[in-house]
Amino acid sequence: IKEQRIKKILNIYYSRQDIQKNIFDFSTDREIVPSFMMEHFGKRPDSLQYIGDIYELVKKGTTSFHCSEELWEDPLELNSEMTVREMGSLRGGWDLLIDIDSPFLDCSKVAADLVLGALEEHGVNNYGIKFSGSKGFHIIVSWKAFPDELYGVKTKEMFPEWPRAICEYLINNIRPVYNKKI
Repeated sequence: IKEQRIKKILNIYYSRQDIQKNIFDFSTDREIVPSFMMEHFGKRPDSLQYIGDIYELVKKGTTSFHCSEELWEDPLELNSEMTVREMGSLRGGWDLLIDIDSPFLDCSKVAADLVLGALEEHGVNNYGIKFSGSKGFHIIVSWKAFPDELYGVKTKEMFPEWPRAICEYLINNIRPVYNKKI
């Protein structure tokens, strides 16, 4: 009964043209994988070719869409046998995705608020945040916010090293205040 109720709600949600357009627009140059009640996932690599693909997948049981934080020249060229260098040659960029998760929603709220404050202190004012659906939040900073090159190094080639370093910096930055608040 719970699964049927979820699918009815999702059918209504994903039938909305504005939702389909937002998902489709965001999916450009990304690998997209459908999830079926988080029990199994669609094949990889995959991407959305047409806006109508979204609702067709929902009719087949898709309950959510998962996308890469990496932007690709052609996501369908990806395969699991590629070397890191080969994958890097297909990468067009990456978004900074910060996944805040705690066993307690209140702790996640404090951490998310502090991370957003730290981003703003560093001049980052254009970001996205969404509730992850459990006990956390996803914060995203668009690839467009980063320079193409920094100190002679192409930013697009620094995945996952730079996102990890940025997240580690932010964690260390907020930790003292977070510990006091919690």
